[in-house]
Amino acid sequence: MANKHNEFWFALLEKGQDMDQRTRLWNGYLGRRLPPKVKGECEQQSGWPQLIVDPPDGGWPQLTGEEHELLEALAEAHGGHPEFGHDYMDFSGKIFPDEVDFSGLTFVGANFNGATFNGDVKLSEKTRFYAQSWFHDVTFKGGVFCSEAKFDAPASFSGARFKKYAGFIGTEFMGGASFANVTFEAQVMFNDSKFEERYFSGNTIVPHLADFRNAKFHGRSSFREVLFGNDEGTYSRRLWPERRADFTDALFATTTDFRGAAFGGAPAFFNASLHEDTDFGRIDWDKADTDNIPVDYAIRAWERLELMMSQLEKPFDRHQFFRLKMRARRRSDPVLLRAVNWLFDKTCDYGWGVSRAFACWFGHWAISAVVLFANAVPAMNCVCLYKIALASVGVSFANAHAFLFLTGGEGYLEESLRLLIENDEWGLVTGVGITESILGPILLFLVLLTLRNRFRLA
Repeated sequence: MANKHNEFWFALLEKGQDMDQRTRLWNGYLGRRLPPKVKGECEQQSGWPQLIVDPPDGGWPQLTGEEHELLEALAEAHGGHPEFGHDYMDFSGKIFPDEVDFSGLTFVGANFNGATFNGDVKLSEKTRFYAQSWFHDVTFKGGVFCSEAKFDAPASFSGARFKKYAGFIGTEFMGGASFANVTFEAQVMFNDSKFEERYFSGNTIVPHLADFRNAKFHGRSSFREVLFGNDEGTYSRRLWPERRADFTDALFATTTDFRGAAFGGAPAFFNASLHEDTDFGRIDWDKADTDNIPVDYAIRAWERLELMMSQLEKPFDRHQFFRLKMRARRRSDPVLLRAVNWLFDKTCDYGWGVSRAFACWFGHWAISAVVLFANAVPAMNCVCLYKIALASVGVSFANAHAFLFLTGGEGYLEESLRLLIENDEWGLVTGVGITESILGPILLFLVLLTLRNRFRLA
């Protein structure tokens, strides 16, 4: 049931000769009518989170006697002063016929469910929303220009319809936000916005932080530099919410941009439809590879993205999500498989790191050459040092590539091997050879595998 005082807030929005005076009346009224504990002026009860409404820049406006009289007359004409409580500011079902500018206003418990905005809606960096804000099934017929506004608690736009441009630039959703079942008919931008876990308590289970389930993006969509869940600090170590970004069943009909975004966990794109022109560039996926989300969910999420990138024929992105899936799987594998998984990662980045694989391949026989040289130097007998050094390098290379038969009968390096055997001070020549003959082909295979993965045509 709608609050009987919703007409008061609607009328207050229209007061004032200009934007500055309207903002002064609105915030000044709140500074006078909000309970002291809500304004943080008295001791709070235990528990968290708690509703604390911070004053605007410069403090709560001090209204004149004439302004107080105006507000009293407004309340008398619209059923009295609103009582503080749930849905304190109730605009549900209202029709806003013209352009609305909420810039600089402070909202507490705002409910716009079912409202219709026929003109543009503007929110500036000084627009603040406290307590949960509701925009269920709202119709925005004009553009939405939200720049650096702040939602202190969760906000829900579920079922809303944006018929023209929607811009949430630099907006901070401190308790996350839901855009489930929302339809964006034109371009939408969330660039530089933040979906954070700063509002929730440790006992609160919130399954979706940035909830875009079943959202329809018919125009170009951009999530550049968006933070989906705190990627550092204490909040990123919490086990909730499980899904920092959920785009399950979402439809992206045209160009989509996630460039430079930061994910605090594996994003969910189950059964989503991505456009071919989807940009996942400059994302530090290592920050999304966290141990603080269930491993079974992480594996499924990365596996789904891997499949989608394969369908879009994006090998670079596909292998990126394959690597993330393998790292997540390592958390639940038995000890032996976990060790093999770790070695596969460290030696060649799961078949993608050319430089890492080459370093391991080159390093293992270079180190072996040093060992052979150190083994031969104490025992060398009237042999030039540089001959021992050349023999060590050559034999080490030959051991690592035994299939070339360089040290066998009539091999090019047979004499080098004989020289090292004659000066085998600690009896290491045979052991080093066996070790290299096992590791060499494996590491060479990994080099070729990475080259194949990085440069294959299909």
